[in-house]
Amino acid sequence: MENVIVVPAVDSIEHELAAARLGAAEAQRTAYGANVRYAKVLNVVFAGFDWFDLSGTDTSDQGKTVRKERTMFFEALKAINPEHSNPSTIWARIRAVAKGERYPKPVVSESAEGEVVEAEMGESGAKHNRAPLTRNIDEISALYKFNARQEALDPKVQKAQIKLGEALQALGVDLNMVNAK
Repeated sequence: MENVIVVPAVDSIEHELAAARLGAAEAQRTAYGANVRYAKVLNVVFAGFDWFDLSGTDTSDQGKTVRKERTMFFEALKAINPEHSNPSTIWARIRAVAKGERYPKPVVSESAEGEVVEAEMGESGAKHNRAPLTRNIDEISALYKFNARQEALDPKVQKAQIKLGEALQALGVDLNMVNAK
């Protein structure tokens, strides 16, 4: 008996290919959206420091906290797909998205009235505005860290530093996690 190869009808295979292509594209869209959401939440949880810049071997308390989260993420990936080849690649993408969300690239343009307006550009190159919570945390944290690095502060600035700490706490930031890099 000869081996017989069954070739599907051209319409059938084209339909199957189109469906598979659409399914793969849709999966990428939802995966990217989930990664962006996760990155944004991580930025809020780790608001007091640039968690995405820490090395995997960082032994500080912050490094240990981030490593614990990374381990839980890897375990979740492996639970869903035990043959997942490289969870580090996905973690690197999430870190890159988080960094772009926290430090968007500024875009300067002119408004209709001729005034200069600064919008922000994310990692993807799309213009967007940061959420008020994120912007407040980022900007107050930067000033808080700057003041903490100074040798001596004017008494007025010392009082302001206390208020900046209170503001960060009101926004849900753990001051123990804010470092003065």
